[in-house]
Amino acid sequence: MSALMAEEQRRQAMLGGDIATLEALLSDGLVYVHSTGGRDTKTTYLDKLASGSLKYLTLSFEDLQLHAAGSGEMVTGRMSAEVIIGGQSKSIRSLFLTVWMPELGADGQQCLRMLAYQGTSGPA
Repeated sequence: MSALMAEEQRRQAMLGGDIATLEALLSDGLVYVHSTGGRDTKTTYLDKLASGSLKYLTLSFEDLQLHAAGSGEMVTGRMSAEVIIGGQSKSIRSLFLTVWMPELGADGQQCLRMLAYQGTSGPA
């Protein structure tokens, strides 16, 4: 699977609150830096989604570009979302970079997992 396919799976899982799919897509060593400057690990990010303190109402990725990164791949693009964070509705427009690296999955097969996310506030 390419990182572009993984991004679409991630988008759908974020929108649907599908923690199991995100658990499989995200590396245990994930560093997730939000466009607000906040930082999450895999555990803290999934906990926010599972608890409902972070909920995606709409989510779109645009202008995705794939970049080689050694044995992995990076994706850059634009994100637009309507979210609920801590009970407050918020519109997000950002540019982002994700880093996808090969790792062994639970089944022993190699798969791409997201190791890093960096969002930057910007036009969407």
